[in-house]
Amino acid sequence: MGQPASAPSLSLERLLTLVLALDENRPTAASALARRAGVSLRTIYRDVRRLQEAGVPIVSEPGRAGGLLLAPGFRLAPLGLTKGETIALSMAVQVLRGLPTLPFRDELESAARKVASAARVERPELLSDVRSWLRIEPPATDAFHPEREPAGPRPAEGAIGATVQTFVEALVAGRRVAIDYRSPYASASSSAAQVAAKVAAKVAAEVAGPPGAGRLVEFDPAGVVADRGLWYLVAFPRHTLRGARYLRADRVHGCRIGAPMNLERLARWRAGEARPWLREAMKLWIDAAPVVLEVSSAQAQRLARDWYFATGAFESVGGERVRFTWGEGEFERVRELIAWLGAPARLVAPAAWRAPLRVALQAHAALHADPEAGVPPPLARPDLPGRPGRPARPARRRSTAP
Repeated sequence: MGQPASAPSLSLERLLTLVLALDENRPTAASALARRAGVSLRTIYRDVRRLQEAGVPIVSEPGRAGGLLLAPGFRLAPLGLTKGETIALSMAVQVLRGLPTLPFRDELESAARKVASAARVERPELLSDVRSWLRIEPPATDAFHPEREPAGPRPAEGAIGATVQTFVEALVAGRRVAIDYRSPYASASSSAAQVAAKVAAKVAAEVAGPPGAGRLVEFDPAGVVADRGLWYLVAFPRHTLRGARYLRADRVHGCRIGAPMNLERLARWRAGEARPWLREAMKLWIDAAPVVLEVSSAQAQRLARDWYFATGAFESVGGERVRFTWGEGEFERVRELIAWLGAPARLVAPAAWRAPLRVALQAHAALHADPEAGVPPPLARPDLPGRPGRPARPARRRSTAP
């Protein structure tokens, strides 16, 4: 029986992978190369011999820490990229490495090695180790909009990345996906969670089954959104005529590729809109539990710059005053926001929260009273209070020299 037609291409791909896996400075054990390629140790040695015969300078370093490595200065053939394109791709790879969850991780590292090996720059070692000179900070923790803990165990980061990868592979292949989606609000107990549960119930019939049920729902994949370290899968439910659903990948407990989609009747999704998943949810939250503040125009501008509050509703009421409406079922979240904004922010609705808010703000103000005079001490400077009984130091002049 002869070899399959794909055998030569598979062998060539393995040889290229072997070259990319080798380093100029650190030897790699042949056994590690065999495990990575999924072949026997004998096959690795045969591949090394074939590469050496083809002119690839692979050398062997003896000793316990020895192994195979490339001779210094070896580079693959150019990829047809300019110097700027090569640097841009290497930096883009490092940006993606900064994501908490990364689909196509192995493929990304393989591509990075190919780009670095084919680079024609004065210091190619910098492209082989971008981490040594480029640091990408991870998404910052948001203390004002804390994340709700999931109702059950959260999938591992590797599993989340695999979910996104499967979803994208289905999208590119033009095939449907079957997804087991589980909302963390299914067992809501707090008032805020109950509000979110009401919103979730409106779409639960389309995207999620009961907790732990493992019910797979068919979708037509349309795109993905990466936001604050989270991945959202954009998909259209097969059994409804509703619009796109935004499924958080860390709430997906199963995703598999299904039958081909009907590409001629495929629903379209607009990827240009900022945070469509949040804007859609905010409308539902406002319907379920509206909170209305009256704020100054300057305060409204601050709220509009926040990624979360920007999706609320802003309405001018004249006289530099703006009514801001968003959905929130937790009193403490509202109290924190008003305390942060300060005067002249005022709670309009719900009316039942005004009395407890007044008590809470009075208790907060009492913490700052002068225990002797019963009034707040005067500020030596608007932004820097002086110590009790001691005048504030005069502000130092800052040099305007460059």
